[in-house]
Amino acid sequence: MKFGLKQTLIFGSALLLVSIFLFIRVIQYEPLFPNRDGGEKSSGSSQQITIPIYEEDPIIGDKKAGITVIAFEDFGCAACEQASTILDELIKEYPKKIKVIWKGLPVTEFPYPSEDANLYGFCAYQQQKFNEYKNFAFTNGNNLSPIILNIIAEEIELNKSKLGECLNSIEATRYIEQTKQLAQILNIQSVPTFFVDNKQIQNPGSIEGWKILLNI
Repeated sequence: MKFGLKQTLIFGSALLLVSIFLFIRVIQYEPLFPNRDGGEKSSGSSQQITIPIYEEDPIIGDKKAGITVIAFEDFGCAACEQASTILDELIKEYPKKIKVIWKGLPVTEFPYPSEDANLYGFCAYQQQKFNEYKNFAFTNGNNLSPIILNIIAEEIELNKSKLGECLNSIEATRYIEQTKQLAQILNIQSVPTFFVDNKQIQNPGSIEGWKILLNI
């Protein structure tokens, strides 16, 4: 059977779509971290979704720490502040064992949308002052107005010129949108949401609960 030009184009487009779909499925379910015991997962275990870690994601703790907690949090979220404080304490107690990958997910709308607060967080990280910013932002989580954000920036001595450029950059807005899209893919329903070894876990709610969960 001979194909005409139109049929050939349709067939080629269909093959391209199938190839893209298969590629996405492979990437989506490729494990991010190997098992800590070095063993392979059984074929009967549930599939896991790869959670990408970006260069722009703030890392809290020692980058070489063996246990990685991926945290989707928002500066306007009181429960996130509590969870962040607990994890900070855990990192102080086990500085070589645990690190947190922060993914800012702006979901707060009242009294001020937290989108700007997360943009400031991105820019604070660019100046290597994310931890200082995080603490001030959480302390003022119920009033993240533009005035307060500027006061925080001054308090932690962010370079004003670099901050202005960063806040208006495509990179900053792209990073926030990228995190939103990832949260949607992962079907995240609320913050804080945590993942360990690519598995979503229940927030232990206490430092002792985290120790049990992470077996430390």
